[in-house]
Amino acid sequence: MSFTLLRDVHHVPGVKGWVRKQVLRSVARVVEWTTKLPGRRELNVSRVGDWLHVGGSVPPARYAELKARGITAVIDLRAERVDDAKALAALGIELLNLPVTDRYPPSVDQLLAGVEWALPRLQRGGVLYTHCEHGVGRGPLMGLAVMVARGWDAPTAYRELRKARWQCTLNDRQLQGLADFVTAWAARGHKAA
Repeated sequence: MSFTLLRDVHHVPGVKGWVRKQVLRSVARVVEWTTKLPGRRELNVSRVGDWLHVGGSVPPARYAELKARGITAVIDLRAERVDDAKALAALGIELLNLPVTDRYPPSVDQLLAGVEWALPRLQRGGVLYTHCEHGVGRGPLMGLAVMVARGWDAPTAYRELRKARWQCTLNDRQLQGLADFVTAWAARGHKAA
């Protein structure tokens, strides 16, 4: 998988591109913070397809809204905190925590672990929610890895995910992490679309 091909999905060269990326990431974080204001009705969750949602953190008091969306499995990629496994389990939602530092990609091993955990649940008709704190990088990256594992071409998956979640702006480290995952997935004998 070509890292430059993935960058071309949203990369604008030069200073203009750098400024664009910083503005998008900043706006995405402000939008995330406003979702936590008292009285806000919207969850910071984006539906990518029938089986995948990506986004930011959801307070435990609103877990029932995840259930109402049909979500049956959650992958939380935050190192700074973790979802309440007991509260989710009480709603019939399974949780996998793969702690990753903000602004960094999950390791290839973490991406593989997340994919291998998610695939059987999806094959049984489950609905997956991958998230981090703000829903800008780590959570969407895990969603992309699962999309690739289900046969998507990585650049096409990234474009589709960005249509559903404009806030998703993977940084260069995260784009490289996705490219490394695609290579590792193909090396395991799986089709790398």
